[in-house]
Amino acid sequence: MTATLPYPMPAKQNLVNAEGIKRDYAELREQASVVPVAFPFGEGDGWMTLTYDLARQMYNDPRFSIEAMLDLDEYPRMRQAEKMATPSFMAYDGEKHQTKRKVLMKHLTVKRVQKLIPDTARLVEEALDDLERSGNPANVSDTFSRILPVRVLCSLLGAPPIEDREFLEASYFVVDSRAQTLEQVMEAYVLIATYFDKLYEEKKRNPGDDLMSAMIHDTEAGEWTEDELRTLGMTLLAAGHDATGSMLNGMLEWLSYEPELFTRLRNEPEALPRATEELLRCVSVGVGIARGRIATEDMELGGVHIKAGDAVGGNFQAAHHDPAAYPNPDVLDIDRVDPKPHMAFGYGPHACVGAQLARMEINLALKAVLGRYKTFTNVEPAEGWRERRLMKGTPQLIVNWERA
Repeated sequence: MTATLPYPMPAKQNLVNAEGIKRDYAELREQASVVPVAFPFGEGDGWMTLTYDLARQMYNDPRFSIEAMLDLDEYPRMRQAEKMATPSFMAYDGEKHQTKRKVLMKHLTVKRVQKLIPDTARLVEEALDDLERSGNPANVSDTFSRILPVRVLCSLLGAPPIEDREFLEASYFVVDSRAQTLEQVMEAYVLIATYFDKLYEEKKRNPGDDLMSAMIHDTEAGEWTEDELRTLGMTLLAAGHDATGSMLNGMLEWLSYEPELFTRLRNEPEALPRATEELLRCVSVGVGIARGRIATEDMELGGVHIKAGDAVGGNFQAAHHDPAAYPNPDVLDIDRVDPKPHMAFGYGPHACVGAQLARMEINLALKAVLGRYKTFTNVEPAEGWRERRLMKGTPQLIVNWERA
């Protein structure tokens, strides 16, 4: 066994080799279903689950708390600046969280997401036009996959389109995926918070038909503090730009190295929904733990004694490659029969509120790429590409494209 215990969780997830860490998790899973880990930041004992069932069990168990972190000066965590930000509604447990979440979900409805489809389809086509104007080969990351989610978010919030590269880079720093220092993270928070403060004030004075206006002027939104409303945009930006952008980038990277799959999906568009879900399982956008929980009492989990105050993370990356849940888990198989639902958008009470929005834009983006291009081929050699794959996808996805 090469993986050591406690397992050292990496601080910079965008630099992690996806296949390497997946092998580590497989080795660890052979020893135990819950193992000790050393989180990159904070102090204290930490654990992570390595199976599908235990991840679901842990994130559904109210004895594992997010809110407990608010009262701790230090705790083991994945992000160095986690305690800097004003707590969002996602930082609470139980009824407090559900009450705030209910107000947001009243406005982030299927109807609102469906209403965004025509505008999102237009944004997709415009981004692909930009990609083509940039030349051939094209940098898909910069012109399409990582910029599209930001444009969709602006449409949702009723904000002017954000094209400023400094701002977009700052949104990565907020979730620590690229920041090298704590100072960079702090500067990013100030830049983004200032932008959304201005947007909040504008929507307060001049409401429109958008999510931010709806939340500000909802009489039931009194459950939300003004600070929470001001940080709503930042919360969605961090999720949309980093997570959705990385998902889409990773999926397109996979398709760029698999011409047979690309051609099949072009010829069988009815297979795209299945393929999208399987890609979401396989293309993890982090090491598997975004934000852990604090055990509020002594308990047993997977045969391991967890002490009150320990940090525990249910590892989704490990869960998605658990052979007990997915036969031949390392194979991307779009023909799986009745596969278990993946947890790419989280699981339990704190699952991603924007999952349906992310699915909508990813599906439209993949459909447009498959419909527009006959070939979409990575400039890097295909041989051994999976061994080179990074956890958040390549930062520079360069492809040769051929119009259909």
